[in-house]
Amino acid sequence: MKKVFLFMMALFCALAVFAQKGDLNLSDPIKADPNVTIGKLDNGLTYYIRRNTYPKDRVEFRLAVNAGSNQENDNQQGLAHFTEHMAFNGIEGFPSNSVVDHLRSKGVVFGADLNAYTSFDETVYMIPMPTDDPGNIDLGLKILRGWAAGLLYDNKEIDEERGVIIEEYRLGLGADDRMRKEYWPVLMKDSRYADRMPIGKLDILQTFDYQVIKDFYHDWYRPDLQAVIVVGDINVAEVEAKIKTMFGNIPAKQNPRKKETYGIGANKEPLVAVCTDKEATGNSAHPQAQTHRDEDHRRLPRPTLHRPL
Repeated sequence: MKKVFLFMMALFCALAVFAQKGDLNLSDPIKADPNVTIGKLDNGLTYYIRRNTYPKDRVEFRLAVNAGSNQENDNQQGLAHFTEHMAFNGIEGFPSNSVVDHLRSKGVVFGADLNAYTSFDETVYMIPMPTDDPGNIDLGLKILRGWAAGLLYDNKEIDEERGVIIEEYRLGLGADDRMRKEYWPVLMKDSRYADRMPIGKLDILQTFDYQVIKDFYHDWYRPDLQAVIVVGDINVAEVEAKIKTMFGNIPAKQNPRKKETYGIGANKEPLVAVCTDKEATGNSAHPQAQTHRDEDHRRLPRPTLHRPL
């Protein structure tokens, strides 16, 4: 304890010195890493590229979509997450689940490597790849491009995936879910976050029309809400040129829907929810600082749904 106290005192003194010198202003925005190449295409898509040679001969691709369950219409609850699943069930150039099979032949394991997650305000897809084969760079970007603008949404595939997601919904039930339904409306008081959990609603998952999920993709998967991220043992200039070629011809959305930013309600007194369940297997606490309605939504807790292994 004495060592911890001395360390904290030293850290406090160092921060005080920097503040006095004017070198530290906690309200300043965090600057981007100068080693990251950042650009934006004419259609609005943003890209981030960084060379990193450790581990050697590896690269990671990500497609970040700035939309999640908060962007769902009332009859679409659960379909942001369902869309994420459909990205592995048919994209341009890779019908059905052949993208999974193709990547497996490259040593990329579905679940452990190839994966994605859906949250309230974002959906992110990720592919780690070896770079010993130069063609893998093109392959990774081609798959990202298919996710960004080429989901096939085969009706048969949608119906087959319903069972997968309904089982995921069922597995999420239990003590944790019952307690969350008690404390989450308190934690997220007067907020859309209180009733837009990414897993959605069972009746919608069972019965939604095909066009309803296609409408979600049409509205929110668009270049101005997407970013391509490539980090690894790569030639930055070559990757940048490939991104411009492969993603630059995606048309910008005309008259796009506005993406609303949601905060949480203000309260004068602390709000407390104490939840118990006879099947709970542990204890946990969920503090949440609430200041005002315009608080940056990125500070909020983010339950996410990952693809199962």
